[in-house]
Amino acid sequence: EAMAMGRAIITTDVPGCRDTVDGTNGFIVPPRDVTALAQAMTNVIEHRSSLDDMGRSSRAIALDRFDV
Repeated sequence: EAMAMGRAIITTDVPGCRDTVDGTNGFIVPPRDVTALAQAMTNVIEHRSSLDDMGRSSRAIALDRFDV
């Protein structure tokens, strides 16, 4: 849903979730790794200027891979 709305992604490295992030639209963190999750969240906060580009990338990926 976030990708369809053009949002940057923070998700876990598990089947079904890891396929949504390609390095241009968000961050993948290991499951149950609070430190990695906090770092990804910090990256988003500190690099707000790149969120629009990441969101556009998410939308493009959603249309390309998941549009029926």
